[in-house]
Amino acid sequence: MIIQAVSTFVSAFVVAFTVQWKLTLITICVVPTIVVAVGICVTLATKLESRQLEIYSTAGLLAEEVFSSIRTVHAFWLNPLLLGKFDKFLDEAMAIGMKLSPVFAVLFSTEFFCVYAAYGLAFWQGIRMYFSGEIRESGDV
Repeated sequence: MIIQAVSTFVSAFVVAFTVQWKLTLITICVVPTIVVAVGICVTLATKLESRQLEIYSTAGLLAEEVFSSIRTVHAFWLNPLLLGKFDKFLDEAMAIGMKLSPVFAVLFSTEFFCVYAAYGLAFWQGIRMYFSGEIRESGDV
């Protein structure tokens, strides 16, 4: 997947520079903005998700221990106590998950804004270049 994504990225720029280099240089300014936004958001999301996975791991361990000693748990009526502990772990994980929502909101809104702004810029500048005669065919836009 990585090889496919990188080769698509590189070949898209090769084709773009070959067909219309000036328009490509105008719209390439969007790429660093997207890279910075994705880099910041992925860093934050990775930290939060790793903490969330630790909590899920601890909750899973607790559940495994409860199921392996279900007779003892049932004999001493420990179900509510252990269920409360398990719910605490899930509440912690949910709190961290709620912190992830704004990170993904910033990531996707910035990314899609940049992409659609680049489309708008490319079409606007491409039409201007077409009418001024710099681009011969409209398909090159």
